[in-house]
Amino acid sequence: MSKIKKMKKWKIAVIIIVMILLLRVVFGIFFGKPEEFVPMVDACEVTEGSITSTLDTSGTIVSEVTRVYASPVNAQVGEIPIVLGQSVHKGEYLLTYDTASLQKSYDIAELQAKAESAASNDTLAKSSQSAGILASSSSEMQTLQGQIDALNAEIASLQAQATDNEMQTNNNAALNGEISALTAELEAISAQISELTAKKEQGSLSSREQERLKQLQKDQKSKKLEIDKKQNSLRNSAELANNLTSIQAQLTQKNNQLAELQSKYAEAQSKNAAAEAGILSEAARENISYTQQAGKLTLEQTADDLSRAKAGVTADFEGIVTEISASAGTMAAEGTPMVTLASAKDMCVEVLVSKYNLTNLKVDQEAVITFGDKEYQGTVAYISKIAQKGESGAAMVSVKIHINQPDDNLILGLDAKVSVNLGTVENVLIVPISSVNSDTQGDFVYVINNDIVEKKYVTTGMASSEEMEIKSGVEKGEKVVLTVDSSIIEGMKVMENEQDDLGTGLTTEAAE
Repeated sequence: MSKIKKMKKWKIAVIIIVMILLLRVVFGIFFGKPEEFVPMVDACEVTEGSITSTLDTSGTIVSEVTRVYASPVNAQVGEIPIVLGQSVHKGEYLLTYDTASLQKSYDIAELQAKAESAASNDTLAKSSQSAGILASSSSEMQTLQGQIDALNAEIASLQAQATDNEMQTNNNAALNGEISALTAELEAISAQISELTAKKEQGSLSSREQERLKQLQKDQKSKKLEIDKKQNSLRNSAELANNLTSIQAQLTQKNNQLAELQSKYAEAQSKNAAAEAGILSEAARENISYTQQAGKLTLEQTADDLSRAKAGVTADFEGIVTEISASAGTMAAEGTPMVTLASAKDMCVEVLVSKYNLTNLKVDQEAVITFGDKEYQGTVAYISKIAQKGESGAAMVSVKIHINQPDDNLILGLDAKVSVNLGTVENVLIVPISSVNSDTQGDFVYVINNDIVEKKYVTTGMASSEEMEIKSGVEKGEKVVLTVDSSIIEGMKVMENEQDDLGTGLTTEAAE
């Protein structure tokens, strides 16, 4: 018997039972006393058996691998040789670029880089040349300064000699004057001695005059000695004059040499200052280096942009075009989404599952996907950790069923049926799923104990569309009310309707 027929049979049976109960209630009200009326209920035993549970639902075919291709450059879009929904192969063009403006930018960047490199090299070469001139001029200045210092020493010596010569000349003049005065004095003494000597020879010299003569002779001798001494102190005037002339000539020559050396030193000093100004500072060298690096990076960037634009955008896997955001002829900014490609080799069915079926759903469980008249094998690949609202407002969880071997027949965005094998439990307590209800305290069943309805809370396990596993709360063989509705009240007396055992423990499938 098919699942649909089973479901219809249960629905018809439930409707009939509800109508019988209503009729009995009405009959009791009109034809008998309420306390004498005992309602009939359908019941079945808690049995032991096995349950194989499956989740039958449907979902949307989606790709597990989706890539959004963004523009790698700022450039004008050329051609877009694809259309929405088209299958493309790996390496196939998704779009191309017009590279004219990028080629121009590259050419400009290349020329700027060359110009900056030439200017930088020229500046560095001039700085190196200035460094050489600075070293040469510094050495020259040092040599000239030594020569100037030596020449100044010679000039100072000659000037000292000239001063000494002048002093000797002046001293000669003073000595000559002194000698002249002494000579006059000597002549006067000699005259007196001659007069006294003549008297002595005549014998008329007095003793006093005789003493006078002796004194004059002594003075004469002293004067002669003094004159000889001063004459000996005199230098040759001609020699002094010649020396002075020679010294003055040498001074003139040395001063001329000094002026020439000082002129050369000033020239070397000017070269040195100019060379020092032409040498680059460390900061200036770093600036040149940074400028060259920036130019190089700009050239590399434009080259990369041109290369990427020439390469265009190609598919890096076999897939299906799901979105085209670009338009031919428009400018595309780098990073702007252009084309979205979904993998045709990695596909799944995305379904929404309620919390009741989520309990037994596990990753890697086997599943069968049906699309059209073809079945595909699959596995549970992903169970979301975030619930979302379904169409009915109930919380649902997204689950992805991986399709093991997708083919070209599958179409993204269309619905496919999914059947997931949730597993099988054996030797467990089983009740019809219709006998289980819930309230704020949890799941419960109504048990008939000595014809009295008793409410028992239970712990449920795996379920099929018709049966529910009971882990605790009831025992095997207990009678449970088959259908729970508002007419069943805990503590009421009931009569069990005689029918075939409904707790057969059949293995069925669970619907979403």
